[in-house]
Amino acid sequence: MFIGGFMTFVTLFPGTENIHLVKDVGMIPYIMYKHYGYNSYIITYNNSDYYYLNNEVKGLKIKYLKPYTKNAFIDSLIYLIKESKKINVLHLFHLTKKNFILILIYKIFNRKGKIYLKLDADYRIKKSFDNQKNKIFKKLKIYLVKRLFKFCNIVSIESTSLYKYLNTKMKNVNIKYVPNGFYDYNGNNNKISYDLKENIICTVGRIGTEQKANEILLQGFRLAYEKISSYKLLLVGPIEKSFLTYYEEYIKKYPYLSNNIELTGPIYDRDKLYDIYKKTKIFCLTSKWESFAIVLVEALRFGCYIVSTNFDSAYDITNNQKYGTLFNIDNYNELSKIFSNVCNNEKLLKNNVLEAQEYAYKKFYWPNICKTINDSLIYKC
Repeated sequence: MFIGGFMTFVTLFPGTENIHLVKDVGMIPYIMYKHYGYNSYIITYNNSDYYYLNNEVKGLKIKYLKPYTKNAFIDSLIYLIKESKKINVLHLFHLTKKNFILILIYKIFNRKGKIYLKLDADYRIKKSFDNQKNKIFKKLKIYLVKRLFKFCNIVSIESTSLYKYLNTKMKNVNIKYVPNGFYDYNGNNNKISYDLKENIICTVGRIGTEQKANEILLQGFRLAYEKISSYKLLLVGPIEKSFLTYYEEYIKKYPYLSNNIELTGPIYDRDKLYDIYKKTKIFCLTSKWESFAIVLVEALRFGCYIVSTNFDSAYDITNNQKYGTLFNIDNYNELSKIFSNVCNNEKLLKNNVLEAQEYAYKKFYWPNICKTINDSLIYKC
């Protein structure tokens, strides 16, 4: 295994909050430090009490971006003008015009510096290319994006379908498939048995946002309730005020569901959250879009059966629906039928538990994922 020799790995993400530290924003630099010997930093505004630094990502460092202008792009530019020479690897997120400029500035001040651009993209990246009607502008955009990618030592995408699309669109540009993952802090790979599972359907995320579409989950559960009345539905995460109003009206209309549904609020203690995963039989995500839902991989790691909308990376996470069932966005009728079938198929749920965990460790374990990143940084000139 290559040891980075204390090369400086900098993730520039001005909007970092504490929760990001256990997602890809924090986990990639943390794993690059913990397993590959880099001196890893996150550069961000001071947005939060970063208490995950004390345990979950201990050893990862944060440096605060000075708010000269309070404009994230301009302040990032100032930071790179001052600090580029001290950065061995610059890690950025998203395919944007602003990142194009940041990369150029970095390379001007540090020609030997290396760049990792994580696209963190969903289906909309296709639209950004395919919906360009003017052929000249379309060709120009592809040319400029290819030039941007040439500056990078690694460009990665999170789903195999988008990976194939971009490699077809961007001839002679090496784009890597690098999914998101989970981390076993104990390193013991202890398997969860089916005996620990309870009749629980769970979702985790920002409850009530437009993206998460949790009202679809409630309606799907309601329609299936007669056949799955022994199940409890848990919604874990910070709750939007508008959703609380929606939920109150929902319970008034369907009071018989009140004992079967619980809004827990946010659970920041990772051990307590993992205890919920361990007991959950079915993990459900009703998102309208996702680049890569880390919560699905975490659920898979604990042997949960996945029920999710059919965004690109969901096919990878479920191994093309071997460890889950996917449904069309906003279709709560389809979701209710899936609940009715899966909740009453104990053989399916039992067989899924160990196989899903093995698949998760094989495909989505952060140290293995970051090997691709490390190898690309070492061997690509």
